[in-house]
Amino acid sequence: MADSPRPLIALLTAEQRRKEEDLSRGLRDAEADAARRILAKAPTHAGLAELIENASWFAEEMTQKFRDPKSPPVACKEGCYWCCYQNVGITAPEAFRIVRFVMSDIAADLRAGVLERLHRLDQKVRGSSQLSRAKMHVPCAFLHEGRCTVYAVRPLACAEATSYDADSCKRAQRIGFPFGAVIHEKARLIAYLAVQRGLLDGLRDALPAADCAPLELTSAVVQVLKTSDAEELWLNGGNVFSGAQLIREPEKGC
Repeated sequence: MADSPRPLIALLTAEQRRKEEDLSRGLRDAEADAARRILAKAPTHAGLAELIENASWFAEEMTQKFRDPKSPPVACKEGCYWCCYQNVGITAPEAFRIVRFVMSDIAADLRAGVLERLHRLDQKVRGSSQLSRAKMHVPCAFLHEGRCTVYAVRPLACAEATSYDADSCKRAQRIGFPFGAVIHEKARLIAYLAVQRGLLDGLRDALPAADCAPLELTSAVVQVLKTSDAEELWLNGGNVFSGAQLIREPEKGC
């Protein structure tokens, strides 16, 4: 009898689980410390830009450092965008970074389409939960001809999203991306989630006046676009992101 194929994800031993938890905690703490240092030095527009550049770099570096060389390759490739039908959680500095890119690095004719799609999508998805948004089957406003127009500054949550099987992504998109429908690359999942959590920790510590709640990508970007001096206002505790908070699914009880 032929050997059974090796599963992509094997059950963890208690020791392996402890090591993963320790790794995640260490990366989270390191990112939080970096965020606090950067913002203590420059709690300004420049500081926020440096903060996100550093977080993106750190998450990718740690992914490469801890990736198992025996892990199979991911199926993700250019032009594959089944995952781009969901709410995406971001931080305020990520929203500011994306808006700067849209308004300065995207060609004017392409920018007009992006802005129109953003406002139209915001009207549909604002206030929706992650599950209800996924079931709308409406693509991200930043998609143009199957490619991400802000790929160079995409959110940490988007950079984390990977899959070993494109067909599973296609199936998940049809049924609203239920939990566990897509298997993510382990090292990237651990590194990027830890960095996202550490980034939020650092923001809350360094900027106690600012609203650091997780935001939904589309609505957060729209709020920045229609708010004068949004970064300065946010840094000083202003209400920039009203109605743009990420709505999580309620936890199921007994």
